[in-house]
Amino acid sequence: MLLLERVPEISMETGGSAVVATWENRGQIIDIMRSARDMSQELQHLWNKSGGMGRLSQDDTDQLVKLLRDIGDLNEMLMRLA
Repeated sequence: MLLLERVPEISMETGGSAVVATWENRGQIIDIMRSARDMSQELQHLWNKSGGMGRLSQDDTDQLVKLLRDIGDLNEMLMRLA
């Protein structure tokens, strides 16, 4: 069972709302954040492999496209939790 609620942000700068994690969805949120961290490390690896120039081989470009698609999927999952 997932229980999430939106609460107003204290800061007036963002004007958005925050996702409240509960014990029921804690594991899912941790899994999403763990996946995001892993993807971030993969992205950093690709950047380092390019020599900081952003030029990649076709295989690395294909991997980058897949990685960006996976990041979009993670974002979708997190939004469904919200």
